[in-house]
Amino acid sequence: MAVLSPSDRMTRLIPFSPIAATLVIVAVQWTFTFTADVDPVLPALLLAGFLPPHLHHLWAAAHARPPRAGRWTLAAMALTYGVGVAVVGPQWYLTGAQLLASVLIVLRPPWSVLAAAVLVAGAVWLYVVFEPGGRPGWFTIALVDRAGATLVLAWFAGALGQLRAARAEAAAQAVLRERLRIDDDLTGTVGAELRAIAARAAALRHADPGTAERELRALVDGSRRTLAAARRMIRGYQRVPLRAELDAAVALLGAAGIPATLALPRGELTSDELAGALRSAVDRLLHDDSVRAAAITVTRDGDRLRLTVTANGTPLLAAEVAA
Repeated sequence: MAVLSPSDRMTRLIPFSPIAATLVIVAVQWTFTFTADVDPVLPALLLAGFLPPHLHHLWAAAHARPPRAGRWTLAAMALTYGVGVAVVGPQWYLTGAQLLASVLIVLRPPWSVLAAAVLVAGAVWLYVVFEPGGRPGWFTIALVDRAGATLVLAWFAGALGQLRAARAEAAAQAVLRERLRIDDDLTGTVGAELRAIAARAAALRHADPGTAERELRALVDGSRRTLAAARRMIRGYQRVPLRAELDAAVALLGAAGIPATLALPRGELTSDELAGALRSAVDRLLHDDSVRAAAITVTRDGDRLRLTVTANGTPLLAAEVAA
């Protein structure tokens, strides 16, 4: 079972924030309006049909995707709101905040802006006409503010999810590019030699015994050289210079949206231990959504190398080995 970091756990909880905010807003309105001024039975029945579609819209927005059957569920919300306005009265008007938020989620501009403006203007007009002693300025601010409180949370959660997906895609693309580079190297060197050996071997079918013997010796020598070249290439992939690992780490972090600085001493840098520690630190940085900047520093003290990685100015890794 994978262990989630605090950042991962927080990220998974963020999509629930607009749902929680909506439930708190409705609970407060229920406590101070419906239970105090009107019989709560009818508002409860209306809310039972009004809230689920709205929560469905918020959940979809928090995951940066359009809600399923969005227009139909929005139409059901609008119908329920109209019934509440006609039956419950002014106490129901502020539930237009949830309808306003759903309008801005489901519809696309410019229709969403137009519909939202009509909804706000209509709700304020009803409030002025049927609540003569009320405060239309406060009502307008409350309507827009309550809708905005849930919308901002939903859109933020959706944007955060898209950012995480983009980071994961950037990391996957970096791995894919490295694999393609290795494939190109092997195809251009070992692959070419193997094709040449195969072609020469096929030509031996029609050669005389003396020529065939000489060609076979040459093929054996060529095969040994090709095998030695393949082994050297594989060892080179297994033992990447530390400088190459550092450059790749900076490039990968930059592709994931984390600007990283690199400070190095002069001279050749080689250390499998530091390379492994660096890869571990980069993996932690890529999975931590709170990271905004990183710094990678390598210093040399006599015959020892020291690697330091910081995230947002806070030390994340410090490793030291013999050079």
